Amino acid sequence: MSLEIGPVSRFTPTSASRAAKPVADGFARELARADGARISIPATPPPEVLDAVGAAAQRAEELAAADRELHFRHCEQTGRMVVDVRDLAGNVLRTIQGSEALEVMAGASP
Repeated sequence: MSLEIGPVSRFTPTSASRAAKPVADGFARELARADGARISIPATPPPEVLDAVGAAAQRAEELAAADRELHFRHCEQTGRMVVDVRDLAGNVLRTIQGSEALEVMAGASP
């Protein structure tokens, strides 16, 4: 499994998403899980989620402006997450192990 974070395009509703019925009353929907438990899905994402998505999109745009993108993948040998920094042509410029990424996020020097 892998995930790429590259240039960001704005959301354009597809015919499938337009066909989905909106929540008329603005309240959460409730779904039943296989085990019978009910879970609630809010009508809109919480503000902190929207903020995090916006910050990630801004960072992806900054990376694209610098001819860079991030590629997240699962390393078969170690079983851990690996981040490849690539140019927009797909060439790997640097590989970052998950532990190193966590150190950077925690404020430690790389």
